[in-house]
Amino acid sequence: MTEKTKQEQWTERIEVFLASGLSQRAWCEQQGLRPNQLSYWLRKLRGEASPSRNDRWINLNTIAPSSSGISLRIGNAVLEIERGFDPEVLADVLRTLMAVC
Repeated sequence: MTEKTKQEQWTERIEVFLASGLSQRAWCEQQGLRPNQLSYWLRKLRGEASPSRNDRWINLNTIAPSSSGISLRIGNAVLEIERGFDPEVLADVLRTLMAVC
């Protein structure tokens, strides 16, 4: 497997992981992967996405916890995530936020 193929595979895996809402350990157990593999690729791909990691982080503050989901305030924007959300949509939103921030 080429390095590019591995990177593409792990990029997809990380999107699924982020959308899952699971801890790294729980997600890796479900996928039959080692947590240190996920940690490595998270660091590697974040490092390649931006020359300065500090510029990529934003503060996320919860507005009010709710039994049916959560709301996040990002600047003036509010992101509401309800139970039963579509993980692919959340992954798209997260990718967009990472590109903007």
